[in-house]
Amino acid sequence: MKTSNMIRRGAAALVIGGAAVGAMAMPANAAPVSTWDALAECESGGNWGTSTGNGFSGGLQFTPSTWAAFGGSGDPSSASKSEQIRVAENVQAGQGWGAWPACSAKLGLSGGGGGYTPEQPVAAAAAVAPQSTEVQQAAPAAVAEAPVAAPAAPVEAAEVAAPAAVEYTAPAAAVAPAASTGASYTVQAGDTLGSIAAKLGVNGGWEALYASNADAVADANLIFPGQVLNIPA
Repeated sequence: MKTSNMIRRGAAALVIGGAAVGAMAMPANAAPVSTWDALAECESGGNWGTSTGNGFSGGLQFTPSTWAAFGGSGDPSSASKSEQIRVAENVQAGQGWGAWPACSAKLGLSGGGGGYTPEQPVAAAAAVAPQSTEVQQAAPAAVAEAPVAAPAAPVEAAEVAAPAAVEYTAPAAAVAPAASTGASYTVQAGDTLGSIAAKLGVNGGWEALYASNADAVADANLIFPGQVLNIPA
């Protein structure tokens, strides 16, 4: 082996930890076989069954750990070309073309990586019941209706007390003024209508004298000295 080939093979020794697993699916967007042929020609002179005992084997120069971690079984040198390409595609998907730094740079291969990782046993995720998107609308709280007060009984009109009966006393019949004789009398101290009527002989007595002077004498029992009275006929 050339010394340059030994340096190139160092790239394929990158290992992603983990035990060997079963066959893995070929990564999407795999490179054509012609690209792997060119890479194998650079790495091992195109010898897919090479095994020199230096830790690298196969046409693409795998280390045992890289071969096992990316889906290979047994020894790379005893695997078919297609099997070696399948495992190499897994390595390229996980590490990019930089897994073969010298030869990929010589061939102008770049990019890739991050699209594949060695399979690990993964515990099934506990199924999470999707939360219901239905929004439970809370029933509106019962609103106690305020009792409606019964309408008040119609208010009866207040009884109006009947006015107390007032005894009606008919006014005394107006005394028609007696016809006057044209004579007059000036009341003296101690006179009364009765004494004057008797003294002057008035026809009808004091009543007639009072009637003749009703406009001047308010009370038949009350006359004053000096008061002038008309003498009825």
